[in-house]
This record gives sequence, structure tokens and C-alpha cells, in this order.
Amino acid sequence: MALIEPLQSLTGIRLDPPLSHNFLVMIVETSSPSALLKSAAFSLAGDVLFGGFSECTGLDMSMETEKFHQGGENDTERRFPTRITWENLTLKRGVSRVSQSGWDWLYDFGEGKVKRKDGLIVLMDEKHIPHNVWTFKRGLPVKFQGPSLKAMGNEVAIESLEIAHEGLWQLSVLKLGAGLIGLDV
Repeated sequence: MALIEPLQSLTGIRLDPPLSHNFLVMIVETSSPSALLKSAAFSLAGDVLFGGFSECTGLDMSMETEKFHQGGENDTERRFPTRITWENLTLKRGVSRVSQSGWDWLYDFGEGKVKRKDGLIVLMDEKHIPHNVWTFKRGLPVKFQGPSLKAMGNEVAIESLEIAHEGLWQLSVLKLGAGLIGLDV
């Protein structure tokens, strides 16, 4: 606690939990350096021009365990870790006239044009400074859901994209920043 207060007064950056509504999602193709740069630019431009995702769920990780019953110990059940598993990510946004990227990505798999993509999810504070960063690798779309249409409703038309992936990592923004200026945190 003694280190936090001087850090806050020196930088002006608050260290309390941010509101959860300020985030950015980038989905990029990493098959080559040029594909990475092109897809990152399109992802950022699309988010700025057409609006980003309004909801992101599935930032979950759990560890499976194996049960072991040892002979003679009838009141004990031993548990051993086996593997880490991740939930699918679900991204939701308002239907756009311009971008059908989720639909097209999944449809391309059906056409035999398989492109796995990596992604970055950035939670930002009220000053748009990154607070937490998650990254996933080798994502593939497993479900696209169009909006529910109701003639008598007045809700925003929302579409969702579900992405399976092969790993989700949370990066420490504090450690990344400290590493950039040569500090070991």
C-alpha cells in the first residue's frame, strides 16, 4: 500500500478496478507479417469507424482435476491437476451495414478457406489507458448468431460471434510498462 499512493500521485493513474464497459477487441491474422499489419489496421479502423463490440464474455479459465482413491484411506479423496481449459469467447455487437466480418469468417470455413486468427482484448480505464490485456491464439469461429427480429420490439439488433481458441493469457500491463522503462516488478 505504501508503494501504491506515491505511484498514483506521480503518474495520475488510478489503480482501482475500472468500469467494465470500456474495452477494445482486435482479431488479427498472423500467417505472415504483412497479413498481421493489414488485419490489425482493419481491426482498429473498423472499431473506430463502425463501432466495436458491446459485450465480451468467456474470459474464463479452469483447471481439471483427476480423483484418486487411496486404499485404506476411505475418508480421503486425493485430487491431482490435469489440464487447463478455456471457455469459448463470445463477442456481441450491433448489426452493421458495413461489416459482416464474423459471418464471413465462419462462412469461409465452410467454403474450405480456413484462417485461424489471434486476438487481443484490452480493458481500459476512464482515460483510455490499458488496465488489463488478454490475448488468445489460434481462434476459430464456431457459431455466429444473427439478431432476433421482432416487429413490435424496439431493441437494438445484436449479432454474436463465438470463438474457440487454443489458449487465453492475461498480460500484466504494469509489468509490461515497467519492463519498457527498465524496472523489474
